[in-house]
Amino acid sequence: MVVMSKDKVKVEIYEGDPFTGCCGPGIASMAAIERTRKMLMERNETVKALKEEFKEQIEIERDVVSARRRYDTYPPHIYKLLLARTRVPSILMNGQLVSEGAFPSLEDFKRLIKEHAKSLHQEVSSQ
Repeated sequence: MVVMSKDKVKVEIYEGDPFTGCCGPGIASMAAIERTRKMLMERNETVKALKEEFKEQIEIERDVVSARRRYDTYPPHIYKLLLARTRVPSILMNGQLVSEGAFPSLEDFKRLIKEHAKSLHQEVSSQ
C-alpha cells in the first residue's frame, strides 16, 4: 500500500542498475562509461529541477532495481510490478504506473506531475 500525503504527489522512480554488466574491469569502453556518467548526471539534474519547481507539491523517492537484490525486499506494489516484468525505469505517481522503459524528460515529468496534482486536488475538494 502506498502511503502519501493528501496534498502532495508522491513520485516514485525505480531505475535499473547502471553498473550491471557495464563497468567491470576491461568490459566497458571509455565511451560507455562517459555515456553512463552523462545519463546519471542528466537524471539527477531532472530530479533536482523537479524538487525545486514543485517543492511544496511533490515527494520524490528513487531506488535502483538490481539483480543483486531480492524482489521481495521492494515495497509490495513494486514487487508486483517487477514480477509482471515491468520495464525500468518505472515511474509511479500516487501509486499509479505512469511510465516504464524510459526516463521521462523534464517537460514530460512536469506534465505528469501537473496532471496528478490536479486530480489530487479534485479528489480532496470532492470529499
